[in-house]
Amino acid sequence: MKKIKNLWVENRVLFILTLIVIVCFFVIFGVCISCFFGSSKSSYGERLEGIKEVNITDDVKNNFLNSMKSDELINDVSFKVQGKIIYVTLNFKEGVTLVEAQSKALASLMNFEQKYQDFYDFHYTLKGEKSESNEGFLIMGAKNVNGSGLVWNNNTEVKKDSE
Repeated sequence: MKKIKNLWVENRVLFILTLIVIVCFFVIFGVCISCFFGSSKSSYGERLEGIKEVNITDDVKNNFLNSMKSDELINDVSFKVQGKIIYVTLNFKEGVTLVEAQSKALASLMNFEQKYQDFYDFHYTLKGEKSESNEGFLIMGAKNVNGSGLVWNNNTEVKKDSE
């Protein structure tokens, strides 16, 4: 017993440091295991909570596509849902101005019930063909869940003044 006591007194600091290193090793090992192998959740985390109650069905999608294709100013429409974002691409016919296209996109939001507008973000891409009367356009806009309307990007070219 006296031998153990002498060993402890002579090497107390070494024993305490070894104990701290062992505890740190187990903590690091536990954190690594939980980070790399312990998570079986979705890559979206909790952001998609409640999506089953406000799911975009094929009927909603088809009604939107049919109403947009029946418009005489629109050539083609694409509709894609990814997570909580609805991506809409509208290709307009030749001669349609940017202002007309933006108003059509804003009006297309009314094809969705309020429950969809309160849950999903909307991203619009508007493409207009070049004609003799206008230069054509490619512009993107978005409506956030908390927003009231579409917000468009600044699609103007930056021209340098020649000196």
